[in-house]
Amino acid sequence: MGRSFLPQDKANKRQASPVPWLVGLAGLVGLVLGIGGFLYLRGVFRAEADYAIANVPAFDEPGFDLTLVGLTSSIATSGHMIGFWREVDAVYAARQAAIDGAERLIQYETYFMTPGRRADDFAEALARRAQVGVRVQLLLDHHGTEAMPDDYWQRLRDLGIELQFFRKPNWRRPLEYNSRSHRKLLIIDGKQALIGGAGTSDYWDGTEFDHDTAPWLEFEVAYEGEVVNLLQGKFLQNWAYSGGQLNLSDEIRLVQSDAPVDLYITDDTSSLNESSIRLLMQLSMLTAQERLWIGSPYFVPDANTTRALLTAHGNGVDVRVLTMSAATDKRMVHRASRELYGDLLEAGIAICEYQPSMMHAKLVLVDDAWVSTGSANFDPRSYFHNDELNISGSYPELAQEIEQFFTDALADSNCLTYEDWQNRPWLETVKGRAALLFKNLL
Repeated sequence: MGRSFLPQDKANKRQASPVPWLVGLAGLVGLVLGIGGFLYLRGVFRAEADYAIANVPAFDEPGFDLTLVGLTSSIATSGHMIGFWREVDAVYAARQAAIDGAERLIQYETYFMTPGRRADDFAEALARRAQVGVRVQLLLDHHGTEAMPDDYWQRLRDLGIELQFFRKPNWRRPLEYNSRSHRKLLIIDGKQALIGGAGTSDYWDGTEFDHDTAPWLEFEVAYEGEVVNLLQGKFLQNWAYSGGQLNLSDEIRLVQSDAPVDLYITDDTSSLNESSIRLLMQLSMLTAQERLWIGSPYFVPDANTTRALLTAHGNGVDVRVLTMSAATDKRMVHRASRELYGDLLEAGIAICEYQPSMMHAKLVLVDDAWVSTGSANFDPRSYFHNDELNISGSYPELAQEIEQFFTDALADSNCLTYEDWQNRPWLETVKGRAALLFKNLL
């Protein structure tokens, strides 16, 4: 074999095959196509329905209830508030007391759990009731509770506690895993229901993130009456879909309450179709005559929601938005959210970011009485991907509690101006616009 007169490094280069970089390029193209295909199948590129809603009756006018039920598929019912807790310790103490008082049946649906003191206290409370014969059903979102160790669940199973996980990964339907149950609902003996935004996690104590200097901002409401039976039905619907067995003669018992108030239950069911929750929010905005106060940590309004907010403000309504600051558990959502403030701030709408810790409460307060609370945020995930659950109604006593909660939170918030937003750092703008590319998946 002849000897090469090229320097050794040049000879090696000539002998190098182009195959590796071609394989790498093909892999990159395949990855891009795969991600693009996933986003396409999820409907990220679909055109949003462009509509406007006019002449919405006030919440106390004839026809509003029928409009709400018809447009949002809400369920008309009645009930009575029996508790409101605004501090994290008070929320968890109320849940503990409710569990301790259970005589027959505990049903709990949640999106989020992490190992720690709150999860341990929860297990201890359930164990005490299970050991005296109380039936316990836990409906747990698979994704939101995946941090919990298997031995935690096994300990509960060993006590006879029934567990079902909402939407476990399924290779036959992989895209469905993106749609989660975001509800937080505790039902005791079919007689009382506690509903709010808090998971079962030490996160809410404000100890998991360096930017938190206080517990998270949260509240919880408890109801009794007919509304509890319907909430129980909503729980059992997801329980059945997750593989749980039903015994309706044991689980559903009609209950009444003193001085019931007309209430409405609105839920979304993880669909890419039009959102009942979004229409609920828009009707609430457009029925306002004097005041529209909104609380949502993940505030990523689409064009229709923004239009409704601007319309309300243009009608002379006091519009305020309370949302999270940089003290957040999801920085990408915060960046996307801030990029959408411009038109609202320019119009004079107040957007206030809670400073001490994560703001996690969800609420709509209209005028002096209409309130909607539950698990839903003002973002595409709540509108189109998650199972959500809100309770709404003209309820002055609850409105007063929400008003005080909102006012106290504003005292610890930074309310932005349009000039603040215009002068934000250029890197923040770049990151915000990049985050908006994924806003339908955040």
